[in-house]
Amino acid sequence: MTKRIDTTKIIGPIMKFVNMKGVIALKDGMLAILPLTVVGSIFLIIGQIPSETINNFIAGIFGKDWTEPFMQVHAGTFAIMGLISCFSIGYSYAKNDDVEPLPAGVLSVAAFFITLRSNFITPDGEILGDAIARVWFGGQGIIGAIIIGLTVGAIYSFFIRRNIVIKMPEQVPEAISKQFAAMIPAFVIFLLSMLVYLISKAVAGKTFIEWIYTIIQVPLQGLTDSLPGVIGIAFFISFLWWFGVHGQSVVNGIVTSLLTANAVANTDLLLKKGELVVDKGAHIVTQQFLDSFLILSGSGITFGLVVAMLFTAKSQQYKALGKVASFPALFNVNEPVVFGFPIVMNPIMFLPFILVPIITAILVYTSIAIGFIQPFSGVMLPWSTPLIISGLMVAGWKGALLQIVILAISTVLYFPFFKIQDNIALKSEQEGNK
Repeated sequence: MTKRIDTTKIIGPIMKFVNMKGVIALKDGMLAILPLTVVGSIFLIIGQIPSETINNFIAGIFGKDWTEPFMQVHAGTFAIMGLISCFSIGYSYAKNDDVEPLPAGVLSVAAFFITLRSNFITPDGEILGDAIARVWFGGQGIIGAIIIGLTVGAIYSFFIRRNIVIKMPEQVPEAISKQFAAMIPAFVIFLLSMLVYLISKAVAGKTFIEWIYTIIQVPLQGLTDSLPGVIGIAFFISFLWWFGVHGQSVVNGIVTSLLTANAVANTDLLLKKGELVVDKGAHIVTQQFLDSFLILSGSGITFGLVVAMLFTAKSQQYKALGKVASFPALFNVNEPVVFGFPIVMNPIMFLPFILVPIITAILVYTSIAIGFIQPFSGVMLPWSTPLIISGLMVAGWKGALLQIVILAISTVLYFPFFKIQDNIALKSEQEGNK
């Protein structure tokens, strides 16, 4: 007798984690930077055309500083995504806690600035007053910004939900009353931010954001940028999905800030050095790695399963499903396969669903490490960008070729497992027609 697996012991803790207020706020809040990175990357591409001939031609028409306006857009998008994340995460936390969210976002930004250094130190050691290093507004400050946004959102919501506020008469307009209600939590948040600033300065000799960057963000970026790290990302996306939990959403909520910071660091390196080389500090694993390769055709890279259904299915069930699932798969949407096949809780499909993304992670990582394709720069695409096109846009023809190889691997690995499932479905249909 086979022993049934008690999935509640696995799913229960996972769902508890997924539904935590902080995790939800982090996922929702990080979505706010999507327009900055996607649209901002368009201007970055124009300002960093990888052709000296084209650059010289355009410079001959518009002058040698023709790229400056495009870099200004970069400075107003990529370079401030940490600051925007701080606001949006505080806002999202309060919104998900059913309290007025705008003050939480505003207070998060204020706390962020309170913890920053109010002067700028030049490379020569000169201290410039009333100047803030913009580097902490972007990728380098994003983990500190997340911590501040979550903390401020939680403190603000605590006071509002327990009605520890300044209450105004009913005659006072609601908009004004809400601002007065934020004053007590604002005082507490500002006081705590000041204490954090003083303690960080006294103990670490640097600001809170700088300290977090040194002891947390750099090691975490290094972990995600390793081969074991990217294998772990690939594994958990599929592993969680197999249990019916939205693996991509959960894993994205945890690693997006780090992978985006890796991508921004690559962009900064490209702007400073004019090239991206792994040996010179370029990151291999970025958000483009995940969006354009690890979820190619959807979580689990189920393209091969769709191909098998379209061209080799004998059962009516999978013939029909293949037709339904083929078009969404082109845009990396595979819920029809995950739930319609189904893959969820299906022991036959567990191995290929886990194995294909892991092989892909190793293949893409190695391709960048050995120099076959260049580390990804500032081109950030929506995860739904169609197959092949996404590879072409983030890594040129070699990226498109790599995607084709991945899709071929998916087809080969899924096929034998599909035939087992298809035969079961065909037998069931034949028995039902008797």
